[in-house]
Order: sequence, then structure tokens, then C-alpha cells
Amino acid sequence: MSTQRSVRTHWPKNAGKPESGSTMQGVLRIAPILPLLALLWSTPGDAQTGSEPFPAQADEVAIAALRTAEISKVTKGQGGRSLAFKITLADGTRGYFKPQQSFSAAHWYSEVAAYYLDRELGLGRVPPTTGRTFRWSELKDAAAHDRRVSELAIAQDGTVRGAFIWWIPEPLKRIRMGRQWERWVRVQPSLPISPYQRPVDYRADLNRRPGIREATDPGRPIAGAPDTPGRPAELSDLIVFDYLTQNVDRWGGDFTNVRSRGPDGPLIYLDNGAGFWLGEQRLGLMEARLKALQRFRRSTIEAVRKLDIARFAERLRSDPLAPVLNHKQLDGLALRRRAVLEHVDAMVARFGERQVFAW
Repeated sequence: MSTQRSVRTHWPKNAGKPESGSTMQGVLRIAPILPLLALLWSTPGDAQTGSEPFPAQADEVAIAALRTAEISKVTKGQGGRSLAFKITLADGTRGYFKPQQSFSAAHWYSEVAAYYLDRELGLGRVPPTTGRTFRWSELKDAAAHDRRVSELAIAQDGTVRGAFIWWIPEPLKRIRMGRQWERWVRVQPSLPISPYQRPVDYRADLNRRPGIREATDPGRPIAGAPDTPGRPAELSDLIVFDYLTQNVDRWGGDFTNVRSRGPDGPLIYLDNGAGFWLGEQRLGLMEARLKALQRFRRSTIEAVRKLDIARFAERLRSDPLAPVLNHKQLDGLALRRRAVLEHVDAMVARFGERQVFAW
């Protein structure tokens, strides 16, 4: 499956202001919550102290708007394999709606579950996300004659459900790390074949097929020092998180799905739809990505140790489209949680705590 869907189409360079048609009544209604909104709309510089990009205390405001506010404007998402919609709500909130569809790497429920898991772990890296149902008639004109409409799961009552994701206002910077960046998250510097690339490229490298692939392209520079001191720890967290969610669509495409909130800003987790698969609960590619990871942030692993699957399931039941995940998917998450902890314990036994818990 492709890993080259452009994140840039999901997150604008300018979020703009509320539509001019917003009424004074709407302005007065949201005025009391502006201080909380400011937490969500903080500049990248505000996050350099180590705080999470999306503070949990501001979630309630964003989620309430995404769940209940009426549509003011709809446009079709530009680029990307799956069909999605940029939506401006009546109160000025903007979001990106990823509807349920048959394209295999576009799981609306994975986007929603990733948000709840992120908050359960206390990471604050996934933008506020909720399940929502819209009337297809509200989206149809924006879709126009797009051939992907046939892939949408439009219900008999004329509605379509999906993940509604808060739109980040500032530009997102692609983090191009260069070849052999993996040594930042490893005790052993060498890694003969990197699993942190597109699945098709990883298989080609495993099978020693000829050709130049992104991870080994000599035209790309060797990675030097990280762009920020905290970047290696953030990348380690991301790999652990993607393993838990089974998100296979992170690497490749010139790091299009590895972005920070502004230049030198905190790493954020975008495009979480290619996860929580209904079939196999431990995928070979994801196992390879976990096994290649040897350095961890201690607080993140402690959060994984404390992860209560039943409590997480309770979080999911609060979503308008609950239950979001089925029992098999929840059991799979528990299985992967144990696998992370077993791997970390094995690394500690092999290299020692000081080497493994680098942050």
C-alpha cells in the first residue's frame, strides 16, 4: 500500500479566520473559551519547553466544536489517495473529515482510536479527533464527479460517518533526517536493512532486489546531528506509538508523514488511518520496526506499562461513533503492549538501563 499520501493537503499553511458570514452571536458564544483555544493554537516556540503539542486541557473545546457545530463551508481535500473534505464550521473551527471508505489504508476508526490512545498514554501528539456523521448532501457538491465517491460508505439514510480531525493552523515542517538517522534511536549504530521505509521497499531490500530505494539512496545525505536535541526521543516515542496502533503508513515518501509543528517544533502524529487492522494483530513489518528500536524514553515506557486496556475501551465508548474498535482489535492492542514491554526488558538485559533509557 502507498505511504505517499501528502500530509500537506491535510494541514494548511494558513488556517485563516472564521468565515465572514459568522454571526455576532457566534462570536459572543465562543468568546469565553478563547483562552482555552489559545492553548491549542500556541506557536511552535511555546512547545520548546517540552510540553506536548496538543495539551489535554484544551481538548474539550475543540472536540465539542468538531462534534456539534454546523457546517459553514466544505471543500474537497487536495491530493492523497483517499477522498476527504476540509470543513469550516459555523463557529470558525476547521477540521478535516476522513469518511468511511473501502480503500484499505483509510481506516476512519484508526484515526479516532489513535487520538484516544495518545491521550490515554499522556503523549499529546495527535490532534483532537472525533467520530462524526454528516449528511452526504452536505458534502456531495464538494466531491463533484470524483471517481473515489464510489468507495465511500454512504448509508441508506444518506449519511456518511468518519473521523473529524482538528485542523492545525500553522505550517508543518517535514523532518528530512537523511540516511542512517536510525542510529539516533539505537545502541548499536549499524542497521543493515532499515524497516523505516515504505513496505514495498523494505521487502525489496530483504529480498536483495536490485535498485535504489529511498532509505539507501546515495543521493540523500548521511544524517548528521538531529535538528533539535529532543528529536531522537520523539522519534522513539513515535515508533512505539505506531507499533501499538499498527500504523504501517509512516515512513517513505521523503518523510511526508514525519512532521513538526513549525520549524524546530515538536513532532506530531498525523495520518494514523493505516492502523488497527481487522486481520493479523502482529504484522511482520511492524515487528521489524519495533525490534530495530533500542533506545527509549523512560516515561513513555512507564505509560505503556500502566496502559489499562479496559480503561482505554471506556474512553472509546465516549465517542459518538462508539465502540470504534472491536474486541479483537482491543485484544490485539493488549498483545502488542506486552510485546513492547518484553522487547524493552530484553534490551535492558542486553545493554543495561543506562544505554536503553537514554531519555
